[in-house]
Amino acid sequence: MKTLTRPPQTPVRPRAVAEAPRRWPRWLAAIVVVLTLIALGVGTVWVLNIEPLATGPERYGIRGRSLDVTTHGVDALGTSGSIETVQIRPHLTFRYGFSITNTGRVPITIVGAGSSGQQGISTKLVEANLSLDRAPGPKQFGPFAPFRLGPGASAGLMMQVRVSGHACYGPGSSATWYQEPVTYRVLGVTRHATVDTGTEIRLEGTDAAAC
Repeated sequence: MKTLTRPPQTPVRPRAVAEAPRRWPRWLAAIVVVLTLIALGVGTVWVLNIEPLATGPERYGIRGRSLDVTTHGVDALGTSGSIETVQIRPHLTFRYGFSITNTGRVPITIVGAGSSGQQGISTKLVEANLSLDRAPGPKQFGPFAPFRLGPGASAGLMMQVRVSGHACYGPGSSATWYQEPVTYRVLGVTRHATVDTGTEIRLEGTDAAAC
């Protein structure tokens, strides 16, 4: 009588058990989520508090037809620049320029600049010089469109000033400003900054603009 013998066999694990993926412990996943949220929070705070825009090296005086512009320089108490004075009249239009510098470590995009016409006077960014570092002259300005400004780079901005027909500035009154609001984007976030222009624009009241 013959007896058949077989070698012992290794037990086979069920497929579901053999191929089950390894799972991260819950506490480790929670730590990863918390660290990610902290990083996002720090990045958001940094973006919201960054102030990369500063006054640039160039400024451009008032330009316009039939304008009698009076200019005198200012250099006192740590402040230097100029004051440009024009007699105001209804529907007066002229341009003046200044420059900005990106002092930050990341590029930004300049979206626009100017104010919306409070008290009958408005300013708007209409031209830009993107070659300011090598060609600062006024002939290098072209029509404005949103542009990238890299770290350490500068650009010239040309503003158009408009006086409405109902602006009320009689003799003895005036409108002055030496800053312009600039809108820009940094890391996808839209920001607003107020930049010194280096030039004070002074519009003096006249009988033609009296109410």
